[in-house]
Amino acid sequence: GDTKEYPHGKRQRAREAALWAVDPPEYFTEGIFVALKGASYDEEYKQQVYRRFPEWSPQRHMFMDAPQRQAVRDLLGLATAVGGIMVMPKLWCFCDRYWNALSKCRNPHVMGMGLPFNCPMDSLYLTDRWNDKKVKFREHTFLSNPHMPAEVRANRVTLTVARKGEQARPHGPDAVELPYGTPMADVGRLVRQSHPQFRVLEVANADLRRLCRWLGSAPAATAFNAVLRYITTESSRYCPSEDGGGHFRAGFNWQNPFHGINCTWGFHSPTVFPTSADACSSGAGIDLSERSNSTTCPRQMLCDYHTLPDGRDTKPITWCNLEGYNGMDQKFLPIAKRMLASRPDGRCPYPPGDRPGDPPW
Repeated sequence: GDTKEYPHGKRQRAREAALWAVDPPEYFTEGIFVALKGASYDEEYKQQVYRRFPEWSPQRHMFMDAPQRQAVRDLLGLATAVGGIMVMPKLWCFCDRYWNALSKCRNPHVMGMGLPFNCPMDSLYLTDRWNDKKVKFREHTFLSNPHMPAEVRANRVTLTVARKGEQARPHGPDAVELPYGTPMADVGRLVRQSHPQFRVLEVANADLRRLCRWLGSAPAATAFNAVLRYITTESSRYCPSEDGGGHFRAGFNWQNPFHGINCTWGFHSPTVFPTSADACSSGAGIDLSERSNSTTCPRQMLCDYHTLPDGRDTKPITWCNLEGYNGMDQKFLPIAKRMLASRPDGRCPYPPGDRPGDPPW
């Protein structure tokens, strides 16, 4: 997240640790703050992922990231709909981010590191992209910051959403329950009817997912989606030594796909919001077809997949070094094409993620 112009990532880490002391008073008082109450995934899902992928596999990290990235999307969508400011959820990493080969998903010099760990935002997102797009957000520790005025912190409303087929319960002094499938565009108005002066809106992930992801118009959804795709896409690699991530042979040549090391790349943006006005009546805005993981290139030295500031993608996702990457020496292209032509659909098999692949390229 750091750039030559500004240390965006380091500033965010300082804010998360409540060590950034130069934010103006209005940083803690402006607007309405929308925060996640509790975790963005449940223990049952975590155990399913753990049973499927061993500790060394970056796919464990990618599958655990997906529901967290979806929660960030939904929370940002709700904050946008109510004209508020999103408070980032607490994020968890299941693999350390390290530029070289990993061992058991850890920096090999810090093997005693516990997994998962509460990781900073810039381990999973490029914070400079968020700032460039002027996205309004706050660090996950924001509501407990000692600079937060007591009157703001205390003026909270908990939002719940009735289950499908059930009636919404009456509102309480600090709680509002809305019907299943309520459009996000209507939430602010409905909450203000009973709590006109609320400053903090908290919602659990299960309730957040029962809202309809409709922002009021197709242009609003289209604009949100373009920003979402850009700020929730990252280009980080995780190179497990257990699967060729540290396979530097003698005379290593990074332009030779047969010398290429194997890394899992992320992170892919989550499913975007619907842009059709019937999103709520059809259910398309409630039951999204979600990605199971945040992987981009699953087993490759370099990944050419990126998202541009306008939300467009650069190149298709490739599955292995033979399928090509920026900088690959073109003299290897004929043999790579011949090998790919002999495989189903002309592609490398998608790596399973739970065992080392074969061959190493």
